[in-house]
Amino acid sequence: MTLDVSQGSVVAVDPDELRALAGRMRSAARLVESAIDHASRANGLQAQVPAEWTIVWADVLTPLQRCTWWRDDATRLADGLEAAADAYELIELRTLMQMDGTSGLAARARHDAILTRNPAAGDAADHLWAVWEATSGDALVETWKGAGFMGAAVMALLVGTLRRFRTSGARQAGSLGAPRRVRARASRVPGTSDRFVAMHEQRVGGVSAPTGLANSLSRIPNSESGAFGDTARVRVDKYAFPSGDVRFVVYISGSRGAPWNDTDPFSWGNNVGLYFGAAESQGYDFVLEALERSGAEAGSVVDVNGFSQGSMVAQRIATDSDFEVQHVTTIGAPVRMPVGQEATSISIAHDDDPVAALSDGGSPASLGDDDSLLIRRTFDEADTGLGEWRVGAHRVSAYEETARLFETSGDPRAASVREYYAQLARAASVESIVYHAPASGAGDVGFSAPPDSVSDAAAASSAGAG
Repeated sequence: MTLDVSQGSVVAVDPDELRALAGRMRSAARLVESAIDHASRANGLQAQVPAEWTIVWADVLTPLQRCTWWRDDATRLADGLEAAADAYELIELRTLMQMDGTSGLAARARHDAILTRNPAAGDAADHLWAVWEATSGDALVETWKGAGFMGAAVMALLVGTLRRFRTSGARQAGSLGAPRRVRARASRVPGTSDRFVAMHEQRVGGVSAPTGLANSLSRIPNSESGAFGDTARVRVDKYAFPSGDVRFVVYISGSRGAPWNDTDPFSWGNNVGLYFGAAESQGYDFVLEALERSGAEAGSVVDVNGFSQGSMVAQRIATDSDFEVQHVTTIGAPVRMPVGQEATSISIAHDDDPVAALSDGGSPASLGDDDSLLIRRTFDEADTGLGEWRVGAHRVSAYEETARLFETSGDPRAASVREYYAQLARAASVESIVYHAPASGAGDVGFSAPPDSVSDAAAASSAGAG
């Protein structure tokens, strides 16, 4: 299966670099012009030499022909690079206009200037933009029509209705609207917990650092494993290093409970506001409280991992909380939010995961620092409509598999990921606590308090995980 690994931005091409390369190619073409002139003079001199002294070239092409070929090829390449630079810049400018609305007047002026100078670039940009939209947003609904009326209806609800609701009130579509929504909730988002969230703590014994990305993802509480019971929502690992430094790593569950049950802090209804840009949610408050109960405080180093709607909580912890978040890992995220150049963001998305498709094509900018990665693949190559999602694409175990493929792919970018987990392994001690939803949040499953502690090995054994 093919992995697509990038830094996560919609536009991953720098138009200025393309233009600079085009300039170098034109300079090379001018130098070849000089060679053509010398070759022409040589041909003129050879014409004056007696026939028996004439040089016969062993190559199929004469020096003049070869120089002319190189000049023409360099010129065509320069033209192509400049055309590509214009097309990609037009896409970048369109993205900026969608993100900034009326404040994107400068982008609009530059956009129109390029179109006036190079109308063909506009056609190329239209094509690239259409390809992007065909795999995101409302157009995604079309790909599920093969699942019948109900399949199309479900996708219309997930993608169509939610997307239109989100774009109302100048929120803007998908990840494109993230910068505006961050500004809108500035100074309104609680950065620390008020210690009012009900939860039950369960200590985990025999804990060590995860061996890698895939092994780390298995720590996200989820209904597949049942390692800590159906009510587990958040896990916090606390690493103490020989230097005295402390790092917290939090793992956040996805949606839990029946869709109509709003008593669970991790029900979809209680966190859908994060998707639209609301300042907080019950899941966000739950994670803040869990971190503080584990000993984290303002300024503490906290790394976040989240699945599905839990990834939205993780991104908000990174952008809005008072913790120092240095590492963000999300899987199956409905929004890809840039978390700033101070943090490394690792995001995994399946192309056939409809929840991941709610990101509307993804972020227009890099998701984090230079080591940040977006890892994508199609989980199930078979075209089976909605069943493709239900069977496998949107599951923690499916994303563990993709993470494992990346780790063993030989991709040189996996080195920085390995180094992060090697850093965790250097801790002198690791403490772990799993936080459970209260009894009223157990949904249709009767809640009984889990044991006060459980070993990580026993949990892994019950989950069938390594």
